[in-house]
Amino acid sequence: MATFQHAGITTTATTADQVISSFTPTNATSWKCTTLVAYLTTYSGTESNLGTAKLQSGGTDIFESRIQNTDLDTRPGVIVLPWGNGITFDGATVVRWITTPAAATSMKWNGSFFGQG
Repeated sequence: MATFQHAGITTTATTADQVISSFTPTNATSWKCTTLVAYLTTYSGTESNLGTAKLQSGGTDIFESRIQNTDLDTRPGVIVLPWGNGITFDGATVVRWITTPAAATSMKWNGSFFGQG
């Protein structure tokens, strides 16, 4: 059975570890890919650091990256983590994307998980 989980938030404060997307599968799930997208809700032609994003499994950080706004156009910062044959998470493990925005500027963050289980 295919599994898809997607959620997002709009941030306006630099509060640490704001949850973007969180999912606890009901049974063992093999995640094939996860994505994260972030962008300013009002376009700015100035390059800027949007903040950090972390992927957590069971409350433990397993990936961290800084997201950058470009000055070229309205393209968002994008992270795609393909996991080939998949990484299996048991039915009790919370998998989530969290962020600590770099500024109180309004930003949209979207996180997705794709898999089967």
